[in-house]
This record gives sequence, C-alpha cells and structure tokens, in this order.
Amino acid sequence: EYVLILTAVTMLVEIIAGSVYGSMALLADGWHMGTHVAAFMITIFAYRFARKHANNPAYAFGTGKVSVLGGFSSSVALGVVALIMLIESLLRIIEPQAIQFNEAIFVAVLGLVINLVSAFLLKDHQHDHVYSHSHVGEQDQKHHESKHGHHDHNLKAAYMHVLADALTSVLAIIALLSGKYFGWNWLDPLMGIVGGLI
Repeated sequence: EYVLILTAVTMLVEIIAGSVYGSMALLADGWHMGTHVAAFMITIFAYRFARKHANNPAYAFGTGKVSVLGGFSSSVALGVVALIMLIESLLRIIEPQAIQFNEAIFVAVLGLVINLVSAFLLKDHQHDHVYSHSHVGEQDQKHHESKHGHHDHNLKAAYMHVLADALTSVLAIIALLSGKYFGWNWLDPLMGIVGGLI
C-alpha cells in the first residue's frame, strides 16, 4: 500500500509537470505510473477478495483465479494507456511543443527515485510473501512451495511495472538532457513512443 501511495503522488506530479512544462516523455512516464496505480488497486482488491472468500465453497477450485483475473485486467488497462501515449507522442513529433527542461528534468529524476524506492519495497515484500506462503496450506502444497517458492503473479507484475517505470524515467531524463544540451527536442516525443512500447 505504501508503493500505491508513492506511485499515485508521483503520477500526479509527473502528469501535471509534463503538461505544464511541455514534456511528452515526462507525461508518458506519468500516465505509465497511472496504469500502475490502477494495477496496484486491482492487486489489493484481488488479495482482499481472495482472503475473504478463501473458505467459501462456491469457489470449488479456490480463489486463485481472482488474482489471475486481476493481473489480466491490469494488462488490458496498461495496453489502452500505451496506445494513447503512442498517438499523443506521434502528434508531438508532427507538431513540437516548447519544453521547460530544468523543471521537467527535476520531476523526472524525482520519479526515478520514487520508482527505485518502490522497487525495493516490492522486492522486500515479495520475499516476505514467499516465506509466509511456504509455511501454510496442505501438505503437498507446503512441499511444493518450500521446494519451488510461491509464484504470485500480481506481486511479480507490480514489481515488473515499477522496473518498467524506472526505465521510462531514465529514458525521459536522457531525452530531456539531450534536448537541453544538444537541442534534440525530437527525442522527447520519441521517448514517449518508446515508453508506450515498454
């Protein structure tokens, strides 16, 4: 939940800053983080729903499918936002906008720091989650999980999302620095396209 709060605040800062300072790379990174906020919320809902209905006989094969459907929903949302980012970036290549580099670079660096902190928190939580799951469940499940570890697709997806965010932040910083020092303003919307593909 700490990662959700950090990501939501950073998303708002990056989207506002990207709009005000004219950086598509920063805006793309902010929207990218927005999809992760949605993904984290779906993940939290899936965990709580699965825990609440764990002993419900209506779920003949358990509530594991809720977690999988949560991951699927997150990926669909991410795909839609990526498409919007690609279209907006292409429009910015056709009609470039003025960029306030110093302010945009500051916000992009802040976004990178938040992503790295979030990745650390999720990695630590993922390790704790594996440990706690290896001590519960039926005998054969205990044996399987203690031998192979518990594979939580939602936690892994959240961690991979944060790493992808860190990469888009690095790309935004590179694009903004290149625009400021070399006049390569076209790199900013290009990095928006790359961010959408990531």
